[in-house]
Amino acid sequence: MLRDFTKFRLFLIIREAFTSLLPIVLAMNILVLLSNFTPIFDFLGIKNALINAAEINRLYFFLIPLFLNLSLSSLLAKEQELDQIGTMLIGMVCFFRASGFLGINATSELTSSNASIVVSLLLSFITVRGLSFFSSFRALRLFKSSKNISPKLRKTVNLAVPSLLTILSIEVLSQVIYLCLHSSAIAAIADWLPRLHNLSDIQQLILYKTVSLSTWILGFHGEHTSEGIFQLLQDIPVGQSTGVKFKTFHDVFMNIGGSGSTFVIPFLILFTHQNQHFKSIARLGLFFSLVNVNEILLFGLPIILNPVFFLPFFLAPFVNMAIALGAINLGLFDIALTPTHWMSPPIYSAYVASDGSIFAVIIQLLCIAADALIYWPFLVLVNRQYKVPSSLVSYLKKDAYGFFSEELNHYEERVFIEDQNSRLTQINTAEKILKQFRGGTLLLHFQPKFDAQTLNFIGMEALLRLKDKNGNTLQPSFLPALYQQGLSKAIDSKVIDLVFEQTAKWKQLGVCVPIISINFDKDFLLDKQAVQRFITRAKAHKLHFYIEITEHTYTIQLDALASVIAELRYAGHKIAIDDFGAGYSCLTSLLTLDADEIKLDRNLVMPPQGELERGQILLKSSIDLCHDLGFCVVAEGVETEAQLHFVQACGVDIIQGFYLGKPMHPDDIVHLFPQPVEA
Repeated sequence: MLRDFTKFRLFLIIREAFTSLLPIVLAMNILVLLSNFTPIFDFLGIKNALINAAEINRLYFFLIPLFLNLSLSSLLAKEQELDQIGTMLIGMVCFFRASGFLGINATSELTSSNASIVVSLLLSFITVRGLSFFSSFRALRLFKSSKNISPKLRKTVNLAVPSLLTILSIEVLSQVIYLCLHSSAIAAIADWLPRLHNLSDIQQLILYKTVSLSTWILGFHGEHTSEGIFQLLQDIPVGQSTGVKFKTFHDVFMNIGGSGSTFVIPFLILFTHQNQHFKSIARLGLFFSLVNVNEILLFGLPIILNPVFFLPFFLAPFVNMAIALGAINLGLFDIALTPTHWMSPPIYSAYVASDGSIFAVIIQLLCIAADALIYWPFLVLVNRQYKVPSSLVSYLKKDAYGFFSEELNHYEERVFIEDQNSRLTQINTAEKILKQFRGGTLLLHFQPKFDAQTLNFIGMEALLRLKDKNGNTLQPSFLPALYQQGLSKAIDSKVIDLVFEQTAKWKQLGVCVPIISINFDKDFLLDKQAVQRFITRAKAHKLHFYIEITEHTYTIQLDALASVIAELRYAGHKIAIDDFGAGYSCLTSLLTLDADEIKLDRNLVMPPQGELERGQILLKSSIDLCHDLGFCVVAEGVETEAQLHFVQACGVDIIQGFYLGKPMHPDDIVHLFPQPVEA
């Protein structure tokens, strides 16, 4: 099962690499179209506007294997968690060397030769797999320790030795293949190749089209390849037309919409229930299909290297040939000797090529209908292939994502669906929050904290609330959505402003303000300027705070937060670890926490029904361990008298919860403050 997932995932990576080529393919096709308008430019007096379509085609199809190598190397590097830029460069070097695509001779002149997409794909896979294999050996890493080294720098430098070994491996492999290809056995086979002079016109056309389709499906430009082979085998000088007869017949009836007779594909997609990816490619390629340019379909669906399209891609042109030749043999129409431009649109091309025969137009329409019947079942099949990830997601539901996440991660449909659902959810949530904020006010409530044994009020935690335009105080359900929007730092800054405003009001009343706990997110703490401003303001107000940080954030960002925590402690503030025991906790992390207070999660305070005795053992052991390590222990979420007695019996130092005190308005909690000592 997992093996099948892996195969499908690799196919999707290849498809994504081909999709990345669409911009350059689209630009190429537009330039080819513009080349047909150069007479208009000359008529308008615009000189030197000649665009040579043949040169453009040769240039871009010469470069496409390189573009594919870069695109695929980048995607595979991401898959293997390698440095993407470094991997792309190494992949390009290996591609140049092994394929002969680009080199330099003894006189420092550049040399080049054509390379196929198949060679590009194979070399990309071999290179990235080689880098991944050699990178797995710790002994080959120049940086073995991660301390005090940028992860980006470490990943890049550690690629050096694996890169060298990969390039050497490719060199050895290419030399072995070179020797095999230039062996005497291969030379003998080449000498046996027959000349094409003795083939009939129909046989030459069949051979020409077979070579063209075979090389197209493997990533070569089919017509260029066929013409090159015919010129070689028939001793035709380069630059002259090939000896293939029936070229006009080929362009009109066997190349409707481009190689493979793909003219009908965009229409089938747009007028049926296909997925959005197909529809986008069809819309983009529709106009170009009208002028027999189908590279957008070949690369976008893709048809190239896609086994699903092998059969219809070969079958459609030859079925068209049989239909058209049958009609010609019946005397319904003839093909004119005057060549027809290969970019002439369907219907018009048949009319012109037959000197105005309506029968030729009807036969071409019949061929297009036959192509629709041929391609339709295969489009249905490939559409189901695209729907596999979404079907799996629907069947397995969210609870199975963990197991399949790695295998499903590269299915574009799943990523797209999740991304769209997430965006819709965030937009809807943001709209609701915006409605709440209109005419509303952010304010603070304060939840009191009590000594566990005496139940004396000893401090409080600042909690953000929203007062809407109707005067209702709302719980902070909006905070997670704002955090997802990257606004946690702005929220923390707002809380700080409100805290200092409120403490200033209390001081004007002449009351003693007890120590306040404030929750800080990692984004705020990692902003050194923001932290320094907070320390400066606290010093100016002569206040010290408990800074609450979730244990999960603290432990995974320990190196980054260490200096910030030290700076806060040096300024007189205390550090509290919030939500300890919420699911992230590791007891060994207690050894690395530079904190004063541990706030136990309410799940430890409220053991499951029937597990009171074992829950008490767990809670007491946790508290004793924290005490032995020098931490003060706070029990959160105490909501009943039974829970109060439970945590008191276990030895906590401080209690916080609804039973002793809910979050209060500043005007209400001030009554709990200690009275100032009279002089």
